[in-house]
Amino acid sequence: AAVDHWIAQNVALEEFEKEHQWMRSFFVEIAQYNLNTSNFGLRLRVFGGALLSTTDLITDIYMTVRFFNTEGQEGYGMTNAWLIGLTMFFQIIVAYLQNGKKASSFFQDVFYILTGFKPALDAYRVGSGAEQEDHHRVAPMAEMTFCKAIEVVFEAVPASIIQIYALIIAKEQTLDALISIMVSAATIGFTSAMLSYDWDTSPTQRVKNPGFYGYIPDKALPRAVCFLSMMSLSFSHVLLQTLSCALLFATNPRWLIYYIAGDMGLFLLYKVVRRDFYYYLSISGILRFSAAFMARFGANLMVNFTLLIHMRSPVEVGGFSFLVSALLSVAASFVSVQLCSDHYEGDDKIDDETLQVILSTLYGIWCISLVTFV
Repeated sequence: AAVDHWIAQNVALEEFEKEHQWMRSFFVEIAQYNLNTSNFGLRLRVFGGALLSTTDLITDIYMTVRFFNTEGQEGYGMTNAWLIGLTMFFQIIVAYLQNGKKASSFFQDVFYILTGFKPALDAYRVGSGAEQEDHHRVAPMAEMTFCKAIEVVFEAVPASIIQIYALIIAKEQTLDALISIMVSAATIGFTSAMLSYDWDTSPTQRVKNPGFYGYIPDKALPRAVCFLSMMSLSFSHVLLQTLSCALLFATNPRWLIYYIAGDMGLFLLYKVVRRDFYYYLSISGILRFSAAFMARFGANLMVNFTLLIHMRSPVEVGGFSFLVSALLSVAASFVSVQLCSDHYEGDDKIDDETLQVILSTLYGIWCISLVTFV
C-alpha cells in the first residue's frame, strides 16, 4: 500500500512503470526488506506484549490465590486455576501441531508457554519477518493468531467475567481486584489491536489481497493513532461485554446461558446456511469438523468480546456478521444493566447509579475510539 501511494503521487513513476513492468515488484521487495529490518515497532510490540501478558498472568495468579484464601470465594479460585491450566494445555497442543516434527522447537515453545513468554516469542517471530519452515504446519502469523485466540477465549475473557462478578456482589470493592480487571482488559485490547495490525501491515498479505488489507495508514503518526484507536476500542468493548455477562450471571445464570448459546447458535446456523462452516485448513474426517467448529466458535467469541477487526475477513466471521455482532454486543450491555436493576435479588451489589456511570463511561470511550479509527 505504501508503494502504491508513492507511485500514485508521482507521475514520472507511473510513466516509468508503464515502460518497465518489473518496477513495482522491485520496490515492493525493497519496502518489505525495510519493514522487516526496522526494529522500533518490533521492540515496541514485543516489549508491550510481553509486559502486558506477563502482568496479566501475575495478576490472575494473585487473584486466584486471593480467592482461595477468602471464605466463600474458593470456587472462583478453582475456576481461575482451571482456566489458566486449560489455556496452557491448548497452547501446548498448538505447539505440538506446529512443531511436532522437530522436538527441539516443540520443547522450546513449551518452555515459553509455561513461563508466560510465548506471546513475546510469537510477536518477535512475526515482527522480524520469520517465514514458515519445513516442519511448520502454518505460518508464524497464523500460529500467533491461534495462540492469542486461545489465550483470550479460554483465560482472559472468562477470568475477567469471574472477577467482575465477584467484584459486583462483594460487600467491599477492593483496588487489587479492579487493577486485575483493568490489566486483563488492556491485555486483550493490545492483543486484538496487534493481531489486526500485523495482518494488515504485512506486505505479503497486502499484495495477496489489496482489496481487504490496507486500512491502516502508511505514515507513522496516523498508523500509531490507528493502533491506539483499535486498542482502546477493544479495551472498552471487552469491558462492556464482560460486565454484561457478569451482570446477567449475577441476576439469573440461565439468562447468561441463553444469551451466549443463542448468539453462538445463530452464528453457526448462519455459517451452515451459507455453506461456509468448514475452515480452510487442509485436513479431513472428524478432525475437519472439530477444527471448523473450534475455529468458528473461537472467531465468534473473539468478535463478541474483543471486536477484533481482522475477523471481518470473509474466511473468518464475515463483514455482515461482524457488524451485527458489534451492534448486538453494545446493546446487550444496556439490556443487562437494566435487567440487573429490575430483577437482582441479592443483598450485596454495586448500586445502580454507579453501574450507569461505568456503562456511560465505557460507551463514551467506545464511540470516541470508533470515530478516531474511522
